[in-house]
Amino acid sequence: MPKIDKSSIKEIKNCDTLRVFRYENSKNYYVSFYVSKRYSKNGRYEQSLKTKNVNEAASKAKELWRGFDKEAVQKTDKECNFDKDIAQPFFKSRLKKYIAKGTPQYAKKEEQRYINFIKPYLENVDYRKVEHLENAVDDLVIELKQDKKLKDTTISKYINLVSLLFQKGFKMRKIEQLPDLPTMQRINEERPMYLPREIRQIVSALIDEYERTEDPFYDECADYVNFCRSCGVRPGLEPLRIKKFQQRFINDPENPNEPVLVFTIKTKTKPKHKLTMHPEFVRQVFPKMMSRYPSSTAEDYIFFPKEKNREKVYDRIRKNFTRVSRELELYYRNGKERPLYSIRHTFITNQVNQDVPMQVVADSSSTSVPVINSNYLEDDDQTILKRHKRLFGKNYTKSAYSKTVK
Repeated sequence: MPKIDKSSIKEIKNCDTLRVFRYENSKNYYVSFYVSKRYSKNGRYEQSLKTKNVNEAASKAKELWRGFDKEAVQKTDKECNFDKDIAQPFFKSRLKKYIAKGTPQYAKKEEQRYINFIKPYLENVDYRKVEHLENAVDDLVIELKQDKKLKDTTISKYINLVSLLFQKGFKMRKIEQLPDLPTMQRINEERPMYLPREIRQIVSALIDEYERTEDPFYDECADYVNFCRSCGVRPGLEPLRIKKFQQRFINDPENPNEPVLVFTIKTKTKPKHKLTMHPEFVRQVFPKMMSRYPSSTAEDYIFFPKEKNREKVYDRIRKNFTRVSRELELYYRNGKERPLYSIRHTFITNQVNQDVPMQVVADSSSTSVPVINSNYLEDDDQTILKRHKRLFGKNYTKSAYSKTVK
């Protein structure tokens, strides 16, 4: 993290903890003031004012300070737990209803369905924010559809149970607004992959935005996208929950100058999954990541360690990825949306196209060969050509086949 130029600090009179300052590596002024202990690591709000003039910075800072809703932030300081606050009261009432009907086993079946699949996605979500609930449900659907390969009728039962849980929370005045739940048409919609050059375009655009705004979020967001395209991780909360103690290097005798970077992470399908990174990521991106927070500890997250609310970070990354993809006119392919998760399709398809054994790709991505075949492999031109060559490559005449390769 860059150091503050102490000589640039200006305290704003009659405005509590309000001050403006510059970082040593920046010409623009920043604003900072205290909000609450749970708002950030140091409890302060901070933002670039995008001006080099100290008087203009002070004026903008006062406007931000006066317009900031501290009461709303302090209202959300109270810990919330979806399981304790909503799910447990819900299942108690469900059990009573089923007992009255003489079928208590149905209540137990519903609760077990929640514990096994739904709870991991909703337990730590801030249910007061509708977008966090919607993101969690989207991730749940991807898990049920692509990794668990459940039938549509079964997925509908899970979504119905989620809907009942949300309605209970709404009636209890815990959830302020009911989220929009995905329809089966949306669940079954194809999510095409990005081409590698398209992901590079998005990364470059994020870096350009960082250089233009001097907001370090965009630089770190670019590293996050590079991380997701450099391994078999599931884009979303999975990489955001990795901490520094989960990383290590393994020496490779055949490449002594390039040790293998390994992360031991918890995935949706494995409690301990070994994730190895693309060598180019280790060379170009990882050193920058590690230098960004030099005082971080082994217990800190590798991405955005100062923000404890992982759902909040994910929501901001997801929205900005979608925005940039749309601005570059990349978000749609053949009329289909390509959200952040499509990066996983890119990684898996590219590895298969490079003749990496299917089982190796499945193991590295914490999935299975049947799931890869049914949900991940893209029917793009490169994949079709690869498959065609494996089938008929030997049937071409030498001159004709050479011409095709060119």
